[in-house]
Amino acid sequence: MTATHICKNCGHQFSGNFCNQCGEKVYTEKDKNVLHFVEEGFHFLTHFEGKFFTSLKAIFLRPGQLSLDFSNGIRKKYFKPLSFFLLLVVLYLIFPVFQGLNMRLQFHVQHDLYGPYAYKKVTQLMAEKQLSEEELVRLYTYKSEKTSKFLLFLLVPAMALISWGLGFRKRKLFFDHFVFAIELLCFLILWGFLILPLLIFIPRSLNLIPAVTEKSELVLGICILSVLLLFITLAARRFFKFNWGYSILYALLAIILLGTFIQFVYKFILFYITINQI
Repeated sequence: MTATHICKNCGHQFSGNFCNQCGEKVYTEKDKNVLHFVEEGFHFLTHFEGKFFTSLKAIFLRPGQLSLDFSNGIRKKYFKPLSFFLLLVVLYLIFPVFQGLNMRLQFHVQHDLYGPYAYKKVTQLMAEKQLSEEELVRLYTYKSEKTSKFLLFLLVPAMALISWGLGFRKRKLFFDHFVFAIELLCFLILWGFLILPLLIFIPRSLNLIPAVTEKSELVLGICILSVLLLFITLAARRFFKFNWGYSILYALLAIILLGTFIQFVYKFILFYITINQI
């Protein structure tokens, strides 16, 4: 006869090794063994590593496959997309030299849309706090570095809405577009904010290449966008089953619309939050 247990977590009565109400495990004396504790830790690390590299491999070698599988219920072998995105943001936070979507204060002041507001806000703050321009720039740069990275989460719903609009004729659920948006943004962080800057940072720190100039920043931006365009094209073709023509159009429009959101919405929110932290 199967033994019954009272769950120590939720109080539910059940049989077996796991509570069918909350999933809590029935622990025995064996589970309190130090060796077993170490085994569980090792299992977690290998399980984590396996899912992480499977997800990474799918993103780089088969764009769109992770989203397609996850939307179709094939999820066991992958990292959860949102957790994967969060992990990449944390990795991005660890490396302060990688600027990504951060923006110097002078660019906010010179912005075509909200530049006059930014200039007025900066002028008022300098007068109220008795700050010099150099002091304010230094404080703003310090505050904006991490704020800009946390605000990357704003890109997820924005990209999902863009995907939903461009891929509406496929009648996929918004959840599917949300997952697809996360995969695209994971690649953007991996390629544009981590891998490519790292490939530049290492030789530059060894004085093998000159410091970044406005011209080299333009080349860097073109490089990021070109690879991103290719990735989104391949991902859209696999995920939505679009033909090549519409896949390319989808990628172009997605980059333009996401870039517009970043330029006029994301950067204004970044400025507003950062300047009000000083």
